[in-house]
Amino acid sequence: MYQVIVNPIAGRGRTPERLKLLTGAFDALEIPYEVYTTQSVMDGYSRARKICEDAPDCPGIIGLGGDGTLQEIADGMFAAFNGSKPQTQKIPVPLGVFPAGSGNDFVMSLLGNKPNALKRYKKNRIPEAARAFASSIKEKRLRTVDLITANGAAYMNIGNLGLDARIVSNALALKGRWGRYAYVAAVYKSIARHSNVPLTIEVNGEVIDDTFTLVAICNGRYYGGGLHISPMAAIDDAKITLCLVRGMSRPKTMLIFPSLMIEKHTRLKAVSFMECTELKVTLGKHALACETLCLDGNLYPQNPGQTFHFKVHPRVIDVFV
Repeated sequence: MYQVIVNPIAGRGRTPERLKLLTGAFDALEIPYEVYTTQSVMDGYSRARKICEDAPDCPGIIGLGGDGTLQEIADGMFAAFNGSKPQTQKIPVPLGVFPAGSGNDFVMSLLGNKPNALKRYKKNRIPEAARAFASSIKEKRLRTVDLITANGAAYMNIGNLGLDARIVSNALALKGRWGRYAYVAAVYKSIARHSNVPLTIEVNGEVIDDTFTLVAICNGRYYGGGLHISPMAAIDDAKITLCLVRGMSRPKTMLIFPSLMIEKHTRLKAVSFMECTELKVTLGKHALACETLCLDGNLYPQNPGQTFHFKVHPRVIDVFV
């Protein structure tokens, strides 16, 4: 029986409507399912982990929510089958995502070569999207993709530190009113209080000790509701794409986010990219006490001096497409 994990507050409360459409499409194709509604932060993680531990032959877990919901579920699935094991084991339970969040950025990377499939998720085409998604479940259409872990916590899309993580923090208060545009609305507030982050980055045998406006550790291409942070990244290339934005003044940071919308940030002198399979990032001792690590929109408060070990796990999970 398929397990549907629903975040009831994702996407300004539109999950009940989308759940009804999805379960109706499942019923029409006689797909057996069970619905679980999360009650609190990390409940999706706990539920997904328990499903995998109790029923490792489960035909699939479906997340109904946004990127944060998906990250919790993927993290729980990864922990169930890997935990502290030295070698990564492929997760035998497939994962599905029916997007209902504010940004839904992972789906853009997942379906990026299928523009017609992406168009189904426009507001007026959700019934069509539900039917198409149910068909992919019935026909078991899968794509095998990578995961990245940050100190053992798995995520599907993008991890970040610095200005963009602060924007996510500020956007949380604006999501109810602005939806997917909450990230854009939070940009100016965050820039007004911006300070660069001192970081030591160890990657590909090199040590980079500098201040940064933002650092993004990417599996997917998009974040913040469609901003093209890493246009060259691929979710199944067995690589991390690292985007570094060296310390910029507040006025110059105003260039970053408009350029992200049209993929022009790659031309900025302060922006560089690297590919790797793992790296370490250490917060400087003089970093702000409020700095957070952001994984797919979920915030993990950190302390100055904290070190994060990022590692890619190639082709470790099957995702319904």
